[in-house]
Amino acid sequence: MVNMDMANKGRGFENELIIANRHYERTGVALVQKISTPWQVIRRGNKIVRAFPLEKSTLDFRGTIKGGISISFDCKESEDERGLPFTHIKPHQIEYMKSAIEVNETTFILCLMKSIDKRFFIPGQLVIEYWDRWQENKRKRGFNYIPLSEMKEVHFDDDLFLDYLKALGVR
Repeated sequence: MVNMDMANKGRGFENELIIANRHYERTGVALVQKISTPWQVIRRGNKIVRAFPLEKSTLDFRGTIKGGISISFDCKESEDERGLPFTHIKPHQIEYMKSAIEVNETTFILCLMKSIDKRFFIPGQLVIEYWDRWQENKRKRGFNYIPLSEMKEVHFDDDLFLDYLKALGVR
């Protein structure tokens, strides 16, 4: 059974990024697209009785910034005022980020901190460092999230789009 609440989780934040990506494309700054995960849907008549992904996804978005900089990133939402819990990140996403860094792709996470309604940039290398620390210290308090203090806030531009590329220092 498809949990529709979970299926649309993060959709508002994702839409902010889609709007930003359209702006970047329109202005010739970057071409960034949402990567869809293929799903298998099982129906009984017109009713969907089950749905599941056919394969593990990489990250939510991939693209290229003018000048040839490849980027990949995922968007996450957190209600934990301390930061981004690792329960929100899947192991295959970490593996993808590690592979991306090995080929000099710029990878990161954009996080909406819902409790304070602010958006943050987390570099891929930092995500991996905290992830590895979490893996080494399983079940120990204080190691299961990326602290808010380590994140860089991302702001809306004058044109009212989320200018996340500014956090990369390319704008």
